[in-house]
Amino acid sequence: MIAVQVVSGATLLRSIAFDRWITVLASVLLIVSAVAAQRGRTWGVGMAFATAVWFPVAFAIGIAPAWFCLVGLVCALPFAFSLKPFARFDKGATALLALLGATSGAAIALGWKEIAWTIFREIPSLRPTGHAQHGVAVAATLAVMLAAVASRGRVQSSSEGARVRVSGGERVRVSEGEGAALAEALDEDDVTTEAATPRRRSY
Repeated sequence: MIAVQVVSGATLLRSIAFDRWITVLASVLLIVSAVAAQRGRTWGVGMAFATAVWFPVAFAIGIAPAWFCLVGLVCALPFAFSLKPFARFDKGATALLALLGATSGAAIALGWKEIAWTIFREIPSLRPTGHAQHGVAVAATLAVMLAAVASRGRVQSSSEGARVRVSGGERVRVSEGEGAALAEALDEDDVTTEAATPRRRSY
């Protein structure tokens, strides 16, 4: 998932700079899908696969550069790695998910080829350019991405520290505001807030 986010983030920055707005949308979908998959959402893996299929198909039909195939390959890896566990749970559903992902990604690429120039004629501002621009938008997007990475790193560090403290099965007493965040980070209910349980003295 980290590789998917890095590749889709780089593609997003490039697409903003060169007015490739359909690729901007695809990149955003990949990032959202990767985050959802990291949170254990099956639809995130499926949507990442469908979006990944769009990239090589767009190259195959002549509306994208060859490096789109690499983007598609990297972004299809989460689905490839999930195939065996998915199939053990439900082979039929896994086959259906693969079919829907492949066909929807290919269909969207083919459909975009048919309507792209009509949209560009009607809305010239959406037409791709051959030189980089939108420096402020690219810088702002990069800053948001770096802030999100830094924030996620702090959350993971806090979660790992909290897991060490409760790994022995202890009940941890924290403030009420911290309790909800800690319980969510640990995916556990064994977190007691000071407001809910009064402190007991040991004699």
